[in-house]
Amino acid sequence: MSSHYLAEPNTEGLSARAAAKERRRVELLRAAARIMANKGFHGTSLEEVGEAVGISGPAVYRHFSGKEEILTELMTGISEHMLSEAQKIVDGLTDPRERLAVLIDFQVDFALSQPELIRLHNRELFRMGEAGRGRVRSVQGSYLKLFAEALAKMDSHYRGEAGRITAQLVVGMINSSEVIRGWASTALARRQMLAAARAAVGLE
Repeated sequence: MSSHYLAEPNTEGLSARAAAKERRRVELLRAAARIMANKGFHGTSLEEVGEAVGISGPAVYRHFSGKEEILTELMTGISEHMLSEAQKIVDGLTDPRERLAVLIDFQVDFALSQPELIRLHNRELFRMGEAGRGRVRSVQGSYLKLFAEALAKMDSHYRGEAGRITAQLVVGMINSSEVIRGWASTALARRQMLAAARAAVGLE
């Protein structure tokens, strides 16, 4: 399964110029995510973002109106991508245990492959405007609902608020793996993350 956000854009049918612009836009978003995750929103300049992809700071304005637009697109894009991909992977799965297992696998894959996006979310969500923040929260609620619904169907003890709370805790636990990446191997981290998350909801 794939959980990679900001993958190469689909440029089929676009002119060479339009395709190049789409690719550059994604490159800028990737660069901004890395830099903002490490230095924070205020510590990041458009000059740094542009330099990371080989263009000048002013040239970034050909793609974005400023840092605020970049941050908003990153934050909403992450959430919408996660929801869309999760809906795809559980489509057609009727066994709640199987649905829950693949959702956990999906979240672990994302946490290990793109930890800078988790760090960005944790550090910068409050810097978004009210409308953007509300949009992110709404999409995240729909994402967590997929976990909560599977939990409730698997075990009646998870119905209602219990399922929503458990979903939030499990996803939060998986996302906290960002703090161990400096010393734990990816293979060991993946094994322990999967084991811990599955055990927490009774899948082991």
